[in-house]
Amino acid sequence: MKFQLDIACSQLNKNGEELCGDSIEIIRAADSSIIVLADGLGSGVKANILSRITAKTAATMLKMGGHIDDVIETMIETLPVCRLRNIAYSTFSILQIFDDGHAYLVEFDNPPAYWGYDESLLYLKRAERQVGDKVIKESHFEIGVGHWLVMMSDGILHAGLGGIWNLGWGEEHVGNYVRTLAGGGYTTNLWAEKITDTCNKFYCGKLGDDASVVVVKLRKLRKLTALIGPPRNPEDDVLAVNSLNSAEGVKVICGGTTSQLAGRILKREIQVNLDDMVSEVVPPTGQIVGIDLVTEGAITLYHTLQHLKEDPKKLENIKDGSGRLAKALLMADEIHFIVGLAINPVVHNPDFPVPFALKHQTVRDIADTLGRMGKKVTVEHY
Repeated sequence: MKFQLDIACSQLNKNGEELCGDSIEIIRAADSSIIVLADGLGSGVKANILSRITAKTAATMLKMGGHIDDVIETMIETLPVCRLRNIAYSTFSILQIFDDGHAYLVEFDNPPAYWGYDESLLYLKRAERQVGDKVIKESHFEIGVGHWLVMMSDGILHAGLGGIWNLGWGEEHVGNYVRTLAGGGYTTNLWAEKITDTCNKFYCGKLGDDASVVVVKLRKLRKLTALIGPPRNPEDDVLAVNSLNSAEGVKVICGGTTSQLAGRILKREIQVNLDDMVSEVVPPTGQIVGIDLVTEGAITLYHTLQHLKEDPKKLENIKDGSGRLAKALLMADEIHFIVGLAINPVVHNPDFPVPFALKHQTVRDIADTLGRMGKKVTVEHY
């Protein structure tokens, strides 16, 4: 894959409803990522069920290699149509982004998605095609780092209808707002939340329809490599340090002995960050030219693991080495641990806390935790 997808969504329920009538499904196929936004007819429980079935069916069939025509025909044949209004049980938008940068967007009665690059809103050519008795709009286009796409349900466009906006927020005004956000440097999470927050204000807090938005942004892969502990065989010292030094992205060293080893091989001075003595528990960090973060080993890793298991928002106020390491790990998409298997004599000290002595187990737990978050984690031992 040439890029990393940042995907975020935000939803608001129609006033008085416990469930949202829109559903969002995000899944990973063998060679692509699939995002489906379905808007169920009406609101509440029935709409929620219809939209969930639509989103799940579409995403699963595409993941298994099904064609969009088969997806639509399956939904037409298996799900009901409103007898009174004779309209679709659910509208939808489906975005499939392939690892080679090709993108496919199909829309059925949903508001048109916004496509852009950096701060610019781009024109997306759509072709209409009939499948059975339904008309869909399709787009095939190339996408890369810097591109973004925003999908939404019509509850966003209708915000303020008959109130702040006589005809609702509308496609043009929403597009201008999306373009403004694109230049704001926001994360996709904050971007999506800002759209629904503004939508809620236009509804004066009493939404006349369910409102959902999905923000997809493409960026460069973020990589992190961490050298943790010296190798068991001293003959591998140079190999392990050079493996870190030649790695792409963020470079981290964990452990006092390990940092001394790296400093000696790289012929670079090690300095202690005296200003970083902000914790009575976690030792201060250090500095080595060319290395992004230098921390103590066992104690810092133990507390880093605890941070990773908690709410990431709590990390904003944690400035010590464990907090900085946890933030760096959460920011990375691909993480490679270079783990030295040398035995640290300090662990045999009966006064040394048991949790801190199990450093290698802690590293495995960190790797497992990050893996469950969807990050690609590899471990190399020396």
